Parts: sequence; C-alpha cells; structure tokens
Amino acid sequence: MSILFKSLLRNLGRSSHKPTPARTPAQLLAEARVLFDAHDLAGAQLRCEEALEREPEQADALHLMGLMAHRLRDLDFATEYFERSIQARPGDAVFHNNLGSVLVDSGRTEEAAVVFRQALALDPGSRAARANLLFVLALLPGGRPQEVYAEHLAWANSHADPLLAHTQVHRNSPDPQRRLRIGYVSADFRQHALSYFVEPALARHEREAFEVFCYHGGSVVDEVTRRLMQHAEHWNNIADMDDATAAQLIRADGIDILIDVSGHTSGNRLLLFGRKPAPLQVSFLGYLNTTGMKAIDYRISDSYADPPGVSDCVHTEKLLRLPRTLWCYRPPEDAPPVSELPAPRRGHVTFASFNHIAKLNPRVLELWADLLRQVPGSRLLVMAVPDEGAAARIRRGLAGIDEDRVSTLGRLGRAGYWQQFAAVDIALDPFPYAGGATTCDTLWMGVPVVTLAGDYGFSRSGVTILANAGLSHLIAQTAEDYVGLARGLASDLEGLTRLRAGMRERLRSSPLTDASAYARDLESAYRDIWRDWCGVHD
Repeated sequence: MSILFKSLLRNLGRSSHKPTPARTPAQLLAEARVLFDAHDLAGAQLRCEEALEREPEQADALHLMGLMAHRLRDLDFATEYFERSIQARPGDAVFHNNLGSVLVDSGRTEEAAVVFRQALALDPGSRAARANLLFVLALLPGGRPQEVYAEHLAWANSHADPLLAHTQVHRNSPDPQRRLRIGYVSADFRQHALSYFVEPALARHEREAFEVFCYHGGSVVDEVTRRLMQHAEHWNNIADMDDATAAQLIRADGIDILIDVSGHTSGNRLLLFGRKPAPLQVSFLGYLNTTGMKAIDYRISDSYADPPGVSDCVHTEKLLRLPRTLWCYRPPEDAPPVSELPAPRRGHVTFASFNHIAKLNPRVLELWADLLRQVPGSRLLVMAVPDEGAAARIRRGLAGIDEDRVSTLGRLGRAGYWQQFAAVDIALDPFPYAGGATTCDTLWMGVPVVTLAGDYGFSRSGVTILANAGLSHLIAQTAEDYVGLARGLASDLEGLTRLRAGMRERLRSSPLTDASAYARDLESAYRDIWRDWCGVHD
C-alpha cells in the first residue's frame, strides 16, 4: 500500500477498525462512493478495503481505489488499481480511459495512446476517451498531421456536427460598422496559465466598438476571476447549465462572435458551440489545433505558429492569422526580480525543463542526454515530476548520464516555482508539444529558451514567442541545431549574463507584452470576419 494511503489510515486509527459483517460489499461500495463525493478519501478507502477483503475482484471497488489514489497524485498506486479493475472487468471503457489519464500524468504517453484506443474500441461514443486521445496524439513524436486531423473529424462527426441540424436562424443585425457583442467561453477564468493571455484582450477592448460578455464554465472563483470580471460588461456563470441551456442564454444575449478559449481541454463546452448559438464562432488560445467541428468558423493563430499554406489543410476552421503574435503575456505580479546567472558561482551550467512531464517523450530525453554529453559537467533540472516512478523513467531516458547530474522536483507552489529560476542558466523546450506559458515565464525570469520548430500550431508556440521577443537565433530547425544552439549558449557565459540582464526589458518592449496593440489586432480580425458575414467585401 502507498505511503499516502497508509498515512490516511494511520490518522484514522486503522488498527481499531473492525469489519462489519452486516454490510454486503455492494453496501460498503455505495458508502464509499458517498464518502468519495464528500472528499472523505480516508473513509472511502476503508469501505473499499473492507469490500475487497470479502470480494477481492470487485471491479468497482478496485476502480474507486484507483480514483482516490489519482486524486492524491499517487500515480503508481492509481495505475496498479486501475489495471486490476480492468482485469476484473475487461470490457469497461471508463476503466481504460481513467488508466490512460494516469499514464499521461506519469509521462507514459505512448502507453496512454494505446489504452485510449482500447477504450474507444469498447465504446466508440466515449467523448472523454476521444478527447484524451486527441491530446495524447499531439504529444507523440513522429505523429502524422493527417492522422491527428482524422481523429478530430471522428470526434466531431460523432458528438458535435449532428447538433447543427437543430441550429436556429441567426437574426443579428448585419450592420458591418455597429458595436459588436463578443462572447468568451472558458472554464479557466481563474488562476490558470491561460488567464494571463486572455486578460490583455479583455482589459484593452475598445468599449465603444465592442461589448464584452464572459461565460465562465468553471466552478472556481478566485482573485483572478474577480479581476477578469472587471474587464467584462457582462459576466455569466454557466458551470451548472447544460449545453442547450447555455446556448439559449448566449443566443438571447445576441452574441455576434463567440470565442471558445478551451478547445479539447478539460472543462470545455464544445457541444455548446456545436449548437451554433452565434453566427460566427472562433477557437482561440486554449487549443492550438483544429476542433474538427463544422460549427467553428475560424481559429486564431499567427504566421509563426501556422505558416501560410502549411496547416490549413488539416483544419476545418479557416485560420485567422494575427499580424504579430497569437500570444500576449501579462507579466505576473508575484514574480521576483531576475537573479544573477548561476553558472559562474556554481562552476557548471544548468539546463532545465519547466513543462508538464507528458511532453517529455523518449526522443526529447534522448536529445537532452546528447546535449549533456556534449557539455561536460552540465546539470539538468526537471520540474513538475509527480513521483519517483516518473523520475526513474526520466533517468532511464537519459541513458548514459550519471544520476548526480540530473535533479527532479515535484509540483511546487508559485513561490517555489519562481525560486527555481535562480538556479537555471538555459531552458530546454520540449517537442513536438512546445511550451507556451512556461516559455513566457522563463523568459520573464531572464532565462533563454531553446526551441525546436515543428510543423504547426502546438509544436511552434516557442517559434512565435521567441521571434516576437527578438530571439529568433534560439529557434532550431533540426535536432542537431537544437543541441548546437544550447551548447553554444552554454559555452558563452558572458553572453548569457548579458542576455539574462536585459531579458525582462526585451520582453517589455516587444509585442508579447503590448496589450493595446494586441487588442487592436484582435479587434481588427473580429471586424474583418464580421464584415464578411455581413456580405461586405473590399
């Protein structure tokens, strides 16, 4: 049994717990579910264990044990119990889907893709498994864009496109110059990386030309939520509304252009968009790929992330390219000052990754190991490693590199997160799924980032950010260039020192933090597509 679970039981006085023969395994399981929903994980575990003492292969009890472990971030324990639940009931698609989710959180993305496909074979209509597979496919090296596109079309064909048959006629006034009603839909209007990119647009909209509505699909309301609320004339909580009801609200509000800020990510309301409550619907920021939906008319991007003619053929949406940058970064107020370069005082260069472990595929680790071999004495720090099992996988992937050159840290609070930048000289962007918010944070803390340009969208976030920061020389086109650029930075500590000292001012004077210009670019795009809808052509 895991340490976390042992601790829970110890706090409850596990040794004094007595089985209660009067209750059947089914009754114990029912009690466990109630306790789980009430966030009493220790009590739920006790009931599950007692049920399993009497019926060791009780699939639902095994699965609930896995859910509890996953919630506690005990990923090895969760994997074990999900696998046991599948052995007990092989035909359950939900069990397979939840196992896949744990494998993603453990960084085992190739295994996760197999499990999600198994879930879909068992239940082709599973929205969760299909959405999870879409996410995982973007993480795998060597993925084929047409295959990823086909999976998005399959999701939309099953779940979203049939809803268009019930679309009502839009009666919005086709006046190309009038004040437009813009609606933003997201579950992440809260302390979330995405909010730092949405806020500049919300805060700087020209109010005489645009009336802003926000539809919050999340249950969390924090200080960021309250700040965002001040930037919108209208704020609606739709977390407790079903998609049909929320769509009717949006239609009643007379929204002209409805913006999805989630895509196929957690908490999305894509089936709301499938009902086409607004005449124009746009995908923005939260998902750097096609939705696959006929109801989404445009996806906002830029020419760095989606070079013209490259990825248009794998989108159901028309790509709406902003002239400068897709990303506009709101520098965080809690970030400390930029520290001095650590390498001179430590006697070695430290590379680092601040990205989700699911992005660290075998090819990434192989390339990082090559870099460490070419920079003698250098170290690697990997952040956000969930447990020792994941840390061991990273070390195995860095074949031939002494363990004392590799450090891993778990999830940290924001203060701890910012502190780690003082120990880092150079950051390494993963591929094919590049960093976005973490890349901006890293640059803000004075640390240069080396990225490997992919084909489009999610694999080119680093290209957009570095190009707009005037750091195009840190964009590699091949794996060999990637290693060479990082090695070159490591060999020039004086250059690194100058780059670090001037990085924050570099960002302040770049399009990445020019919220006013960004809002104007966005509004110009909105006005252009609105004029097209009105039938006005220049």
